[in-house]
Amino acid sequence: MSEKLSISYHTAKRILLELLEDNDFSTDEDILKILGSVVQKETREPDGDEYSLSRIIIDKEGRIFLPDYSSMEIKMPYLPKTVFIFFLIHDEGIEFKSMYNYVHELYEIYQVVALEKNTEANKIKRSLDNLVEPVNNRIYETCSIIRRNFSVVIPEPLMEMYCITGKRGEKHQIKIDRSLIRIENAKLKGMFDTLNSI
Repeated sequence: MSEKLSISYHTAKRILLELLEDNDFSTDEDILKILGSVVQKETREPDGDEYSLSRIIIDKEGRIFLPDYSSMEIKMPYLPKTVFIFFLIHDEGIEFKSMYNYVHELYEIYQVVALEKNTEANKIKRSLDNLVEPVNNRIYETCSIIRRNFSVVIPEPLMEMYCITGKRGEKHQIKIDRSLIRIENAKLKGMFDTLNSI
């Protein structure tokens, strides 16, 4: 039995457009039938955004998935993953310049996402201290890494819903509706539930 190929929305769209551009499918009954059913479905659905939002799942190991876009894990280094989960937990948004107040919480998240449980505590602390230092741009670089990793599976018009956004000097946040988030790791879920029930 052949495995089902899993490709991103953007890749599938590009391939489909190239096929339609280079080939005449106007006499192919199978393709016309599929296109007809798609058009009928579109006319029946109410007006709305062209794209729908995917759920975010963070599993027991702290891995990130957007299952409605792709079955593959959204992989990124520990620090960007820590920052993404931190802002996912903080629905209200946080100013970058005040992140030093949350070093302990960032440390706890980092420990969950770091698969090597023997990661040296001082090394994590140095990395986080550098991240929250107000005079450098490490947090902006980290947000760029997050965006780059998500761009593999998220349609461009929806990137702002999943990435950390905000004006310089103001609160930054992830806009995604928290009802679309499922956290399976007990420690992270406890942090998320506590903050989002206030």
